Amino acid sequence: MPDDRALPVRLRRVLTAVPEETALLFEDRTYPWAFLWRGVGDLERLLAEFADAHRIGIVLRNRPGHLAALVAVIATGRQVVTLSPFHGDAALAEDITALAPQVVVAGPEDWARPAFVAAAASVGAFPLLTGEDDRPLLARPADWPVAPGPAEPDDVAVLMQTSGTTGRPKRVELTYRKLTAAFEASGTPVASGEVRLRKHPSILWMSLVHIGGLYFAIANVAAGLPTALLERFDVGQWAELVRKTRPRRVRLAPAALRMVLQSDLPADVFDGVEQVSSGTAPLPADEADRFSARFGVPVLSVYGATEFAGAIAGWDLALHREWWAAKRGSAGRAFRGVELRIVDRSTGAPVPAGSVGVLEACGAQLPADGWVRTTDLASLDDDGFLFIHGRADDAINRGGFKIVPSVIEEALRAHPAVRDAAAVGIPDERLGEVPVAAVTLRSGCAVAELDEWLAERLARYQLPTEVRVVEELPRTPSMKVSRPDVRALFDPA
Repeated sequence: MPDDRALPVRLRRVLTAVPEETALLFEDRTYPWAFLWRGVGDLERLLAEFADAHRIGIVLRNRPGHLAALVAVIATGRQVVTLSPFHGDAALAEDITALAPQVVVAGPEDWARPAFVAAAASVGAFPLLTGEDDRPLLARPADWPVAPGPAEPDDVAVLMQTSGTTGRPKRVELTYRKLTAAFEASGTPVASGEVRLRKHPSILWMSLVHIGGLYFAIANVAAGLPTALLERFDVGQWAELVRKTRPRRVRLAPAALRMVLQSDLPADVFDGVEQVSSGTAPLPADEADRFSARFGVPVLSVYGATEFAGAIAGWDLALHREWWAAKRGSAGRAFRGVELRIVDRSTGAPVPAGSVGVLEACGAQLPADGWVRTTDLASLDDDGFLFIHGRADDAINRGGFKIVPSVIEEALRAHPAVRDAAAVGIPDERLGEVPVAAVTLRSGCAVAELDEWLAERLARYQLPTEVRVVEELPRTPSMKVSRPDVRALFDPA
């Protein structure tokens, strides 16, 4: 079982190894490891009179001061309560009131939000301000009596909000032990005493409030890897950063990968890049192959979830070279220390290799001991490769016929005029639910043409009752399609 102090110790070792080396790039500035280490000192100094302060709420924007605050909380063994900058005033205030962090860290624009300030005051939180220059964290005057509520120290490193892809977001507890196990399983050293700082940075554009951003922000530090930080994904800015920093690996969620694939970027942008990692959502094999053919870089998918503290299965370069031709479309194999199995969704009994059922996983980074059931329909072949067939809880029940939305989405994406697609179920008085779909287009195309296209490729019960063309699909901060918001396009009430 991983030591719950191993991660803070590892981070502090890296931060102090060679303080003057570059740790962070943002816009036109570089920041040394000493900048992140000062964040640790700032946090300890500013909380000196609140020695018991353990739960630290951070409005996580992709900026140097916010990243330094995140690293400082983990490096001191405290608990991060993630607060989303993308929430409206009321939702963010509600989060603070419900979670009652003892300390709230935010940038000037968030402290300018009256409802945000009122919520921090209502829980008596101690306020801190993020800085961007030499001081990562600064004191902020409190216009209220600071009286943080009690919080017993525990093993929870991050009280993380899920992305809300399929429903209302919820909170999951990522413990120090689980995070350590997740890092070790994917090859990021935590228990090792050796510190080796790297030269080639890792580009991080995914929001720090999402597991994909937060995970790699901490993993990069643990690995001694500099981080090149972007506030949001923009193809042009991202490509410029790739050219400038020449990373060996880049990460592109499927939506971002499609944006790059649909751009006019030349292949030489990827000179020196050895692999593209893709996660957070399924990536069709055809798209992965088109990307590799155009840019000359293999695309390696991973499978994970917020609740798993990161990925639990995926591809590496050696696996890809040996198996991709035979296993294209797979999410790869289980990571070290993780076991996978497929069970019948009704009985829970394991099913034979190749059969579709519900995926279950077991391992040190999982949220409970023993087998943990996911909400994904999957299969495992005789060679241990995982194939995802959709989400069990996304299935649309149309009068007793079950429809996996990805079947409709893949059929729509195969049309040459369709850029992207999302299918959801909406209530129907007669059938219970019916499928509908929203699409974005590359070029002009009549909905009637799409209806005919689908009629040739889907069973009648799978056909959406409406296909709506939109300028952009609604997305979460992690760039996943937000299914609740797609559903709202058809049922605004």
